[in-house]
Amino acid sequence: MKNITFLLIIIQLTTLNSVSKPLEENENRSLKWEILEKNYEDNRDNSTYWEIVPKKEILRELDETFQEQTDINNLFSNLDLLSNTEIYEITPIIPLNNFIKNDEIETSIEWKSSFGGGKAGGIGQQNNSLKIDYGLSKNMQLTGYFSEADDDTYNYINGARAQYSWQNYAISLKKSILKPNNGKNSLSSFASIEYWRLSSGSDYTKSIYNEIDNSLGKDRFNKIIGSFSLPFSHKITNDLEGLLVPGITFLPEKFGNKTSRSNGYGENIYLGTGLLWKLSDNFKLTSSFTMPLGKGNNYFDKNLNFSKKPIYSFGLNWDLNKKISLETKITNGYGSTPATGLLTIPSDNLPLYAANFKYNPYGKDTYLKPLETRDKLISFGGITVNNALIPSNGTGQYSFDLDSNGNYNTSYSYSLSNIFQLELINLGAINNASNNTFINENFTNTYLDKNNFNIRLGGKFLLFSPQKNDILWTSLRTSVGRNESSNQGYVFSELINTYRVNNWLAANLTSKYFYSGIEQFGAFGGSIYLNLSDNLQIIPEINYLLDKKMQSNNTISVRYSFSEDKSIDLYLSNSLSSEDLSQLLRSKNNRFGIKLNLLY
Repeated sequence: MKNITFLLIIIQLTTLNSVSKPLEENENRSLKWEILEKNYEDNRDNSTYWEIVPKKEILRELDETFQEQTDINNLFSNLDLLSNTEIYEITPIIPLNNFIKNDEIETSIEWKSSFGGGKAGGIGQQNNSLKIDYGLSKNMQLTGYFSEADDDTYNYINGARAQYSWQNYAISLKKSILKPNNGKNSLSSFASIEYWRLSSGSDYTKSIYNEIDNSLGKDRFNKIIGSFSLPFSHKITNDLEGLLVPGITFLPEKFGNKTSRSNGYGENIYLGTGLLWKLSDNFKLTSSFTMPLGKGNNYFDKNLNFSKKPIYSFGLNWDLNKKISLETKITNGYGSTPATGLLTIPSDNLPLYAANFKYNPYGKDTYLKPLETRDKLISFGGITVNNALIPSNGTGQYSFDLDSNGNYNTSYSYSLSNIFQLELINLGAINNASNNTFINENFTNTYLDKNNFNIRLGGKFLLFSPQKNDILWTSLRTSVGRNESSNQGYVFSELINTYRVNNWLAANLTSKYFYSGIEQFGAFGGSIYLNLSDNLQIIPEINYLLDKKMQSNNTISVRYSFSEDKSIDLYLSNSLSSEDLSQLLRSKNNRFGIKLNLLY
């Protein structure tokens, strides 16, 4: 009945110019009708009663009804996001018999590292990679890979420091062979061809491929390698799938002519097993165990003795929605391509941790209500304390920061989803940092030396938001990168909470953690956004260090917003600078600076 009433009101609104003279005199009014309850005192029958009602009130009721319907639709839309997304491999050597949809693309970025730096120092031995899956048809998938490792070996080789690096460019093709109607068993063929660039040694270190003398220098090798496997899978239950994967990798047996023996891995026949267990629509557990067979090897120790080691992995996949998935994994497989996935970390056999971010541009995103104007003005972030808000899907965020000490930092981030922002560029340098001693001299010389230049990459995930009826915004941000001068990196993570107190006040509380091979420490950051007017804010910030040997720092800034998408900050601070690590450190001198912000 209510919908019919509104339909009649709309008809009336479109015909106001044709009604009688008394109505024309009330330009801002329209009519509605309702059935009155029977009044026995005036002896009238139920009848239609006309009442003059302000037009604004009617439009507001219509808008509220429309919004209620929209919210219901979006609720079901978000529930649909929890339906299954596919996994295409457990490890590079254990492919699954799942295929990406025809003409669709999925990209994944993996950070893989040892838990410590070993003799090389730093946060760990890393082999990071990029993978792109493309659907050639519903039963054929093409995948491209790039991986790079450029650390020293985890252990000294024959008692001496050894530089070791590789780059790998690969493509693979997976084609379905058997997919019966009952869906219980399936079989595919999987082949890869790869270009492997290896190097070892420098002007200061000896190459591990030089076993005839003690001369220093770098050896470089460019090799074509490959792999082939036949993954067979069986559906044990609707939620549990088992795999059996026989395969072979084709790697060189010898590198260079400065050795009298085989100093490579050679061909490896292997037999792999795997399990995929669907805990729920958006959580999946994976595991695998692979045994090398035949005459080849996949491991060498600190004395360059080659042998075989089984490769294992245990992982958890979490689908945030159909666009974004996360995977964490423990494995001893150091390689990130099909031909190198059987190899352990150079000079050791250690458990490694891996974090994998997957993105499907064709997937359905999480619906969030649009930000109100007052909240858009705080989504630029702060100077040394961030906030939990994320610009909407498809929005780029730029910033440039310059201060009186000569420090500079520029960043560019892009929202791949309403709940994930990728930090693509974060570059900066810290001037005069070496004049301060933070924690110890080794720490300062490693991350804050005279010629420091920091390159970082990161991401920010939105966990809770009032835009989906939560109490506050909560985000997890992590960035990784290194000082190019010392070639040493660190991980910086923060859990950010933002709460809207009222129309003119918002507060942030952030827990921060710095991790490196030299030091680890934590801090709490706090800030408020105080609106003096619609486009003018005062933002005080504090970083409280949990290490008693380190001093806390303070910042105060004034932000003027030219529009919802553009603002400028003028600030005074005694933090070292605004970049991840240095925002936790206190400088001997105050600095003032300017920061430009743009959403596009």
